[in-house]
Amino acid sequence: MLDNNPKILLVDDNPINIRVAAKILRTNNYNISFSQSGKGAIQKANKIDFDLILLDIMMPEMDGYEVCKILKEQPQTRNIPIIFLTARTETENVVQAFELGGADYVTKPFNGNELLSRVETHIRLKKSREALEETNIKLKESNDTKDKMFSIISHDLLGPFGNIKESLELIANKEVEMDEESMLQFIKATWNSISNSYSLLENLLYWARNQQGKMVYNPKIIDLNKIIHETYDLLANVAKNKSITLKTNILKQFEAYADKNAVKTIQRNLIANAIKFTKPGGSITTQIIEFNKSFLQVSVCDTGVGMEHNKALQLFSGKEKNEPKWGTKGEKGVGLGLVISKEFVEKHGGKIWAESQPDKGSTFYFTLPKYMN
Repeated sequence: MLDNNPKILLVDDNPINIRVAAKILRTNNYNISFSQSGKGAIQKANKIDFDLILLDIMMPEMDGYEVCKILKEQPQTRNIPIIFLTARTETENVVQAFELGGADYVTKPFNGNELLSRVETHIRLKKSREALEETNIKLKESNDTKDKMFSIISHDLLGPFGNIKESLELIANKEVEMDEESMLQFIKATWNSISNSYSLLENLLYWARNQQGKMVYNPKIIDLNKIIHETYDLLANVAKNKSITLKTNILKQFEAYADKNAVKTIQRNLIANAIKFTKPGGSITTQIIEFNKSFLQVSVCDTGVGMEHNKALQLFSGKEKNEPKWGTKGEKGVGLGLVISKEFVEKHGGKIWAESQPDKGSTFYFTLPKYMN
C-alpha cells in the first residue's frame, strides 16, 4: 500500500457506483472525494491536488470525454492520471478515452482487486514521474552551476591572470623599460587586477560550496557594527583609489543572530559593488535600524550611477541576466556577489532588495534576525 493517503476523486452520476468504489478504496487508506457531475469534478480538481481521478464515461450534461479533455488542457490538472469507469458493454469507447489522455480503464461492476491494482499502479507511476522530473531539475541546476563556474573561470579569472603573467614576463626578460613612476603605476594596476580576481575567486568558492550544500552555517550573536568597520578597513584602499568616502550612520550598538562569515561576505559584496558603480569623489553610507521586533535592517547607500526602477526590482528575482557589468572606472563583474548575498540572506530567513534611480545612486537593503528562531 502507498504511503501518505493518496487523494482520489471519484466522478460518477450514479451514487451506488460511488459508494461501492469509495468503500473499496477507503478500506485501503485512500482519501476519497467525489462528484456526481463533470462540472463539479473540474471545479474540485482545480482546488485540490489529486493523485488520481476515477472518471465515468457516460454522464449527463458533460460526459467523461469532455471532462478529460478540459482537465488535460489545464496546466494544474494535466498531469493527474485519469482511469475511466465504463460498463462492460462500452469497452469500445475506451479507445477514444485513451486518445484524450486517459491512463487506463476499469469496468463496472467493480472487481475490488482489479480496481485497487490499477489505482495503485498509476499512483506509483505518477510519484515516480514526479521524482524523475525533480531529479532532472536538480541535474539541470547542477549543470547550469558547473557551466557558469567554467565560464567565470575561463573568462573572468584566466583573462586577468594571463595579462598579469604576460606583463611580468616582459619585465622579467627586460623587454620593456620603466621609470619609477611607470613601475609604480604598473604595480598599482596589477594589485587592483589581482585583488578583483581574488574577490571573484573567493565568491566563486563560497557560491560553489553553497550550491553543493557544503557551506558551514554557524549562527550566533554577532556584533554588526564591528563587521561593518572591518569591511570598511578591508576595502579602504579600493575606495581611496577612486576618492570615495566610506561613512556610517549608525546611532547605537547592534547585534544579530547570524553566521559571522556569511554576513562579512554579504557586507563585503555590497560595499564592493557600491564602490564599483560610484564615480570618483562620491560616497557610500552604511546604516542599521530596527526593522521590526525580530529583525534588523542593514542598508548600503551610494551616490553612484544608479539604475532604472525595473532593473533594480529584477536584480534578485532571477530575471536579471548574469552578464558582465562595467564599473565607473572599467571594473568588470559578473554579478556573482549579489547572487551569493541573496542566498546567504535568505539562509538567515531575511530579505534583500534594492532601490535606485538613474544618476541618483542606489541603496541595497537586507535584513537579519535579532534572535534565534
